[in-house]
Amino acid sequence: MAATARDAIIESAFRLFLERGYDATSLARILESVPYSKGAVYHHFVNKEALLDAVIERFFSAQLASASACRPTDAVGLAHLLVDEYVNAIDAVAPFATPLAYYAFLSSVAARAGDAIRAAHDATTAELAAAIGSHGVPVPQARLLARDMIALIEGTGMLAVLGGEHPDREELHAAADRLLSLTSW
Repeated sequence: MAATARDAIIESAFRLFLERGYDATSLARILESVPYSKGAVYHHFVNKEALLDAVIERFFSAQLASASACRPTDAVGLAHLLVDEYVNAIDAVAPFATPLAYYAFLSSVAARAGDAIRAAHDATTAELAAAIGSHGVPVPQARLLARDMIALIEGTGMLAVLGGEHPDREELHAAADRLLSLTSW
């Protein structure tokens, strides 16, 4: 997993933030959990807040920004890719915590990650709306359908997590197909 000292520190901090919460995790506790000196930690992070920012970037913002180079431009293909990206993001957290703990962490840092969340949501909505609109669906309706698709993916996934289950990729693909089939192109 960790390729560098910086990565190891970020991963250790992430585990502790998930287990104890950000406020209850001291920098001293993080130092105890890594095989590096205090100087090495401060070489990479000026303080605990900078470390939290690195954790948010690695385990949240980077997941939002990790777009495939060749993204489908058709609505069904793009919807399936969004499902896959969502499930892959949940899977990426598995070595560190349960998806439920991850959602709790995201809720606790939402104020710090709010701009990234909004930007990713807006970009994804615009991308999916353009794919839907290419079928002749008027722009306002394409945007609404794109928002519904994103809500379907995230909401269904979160309900699975809250129920102690892993989001089912194939079920989400089928739900996306059903939603898109309701649109007359």
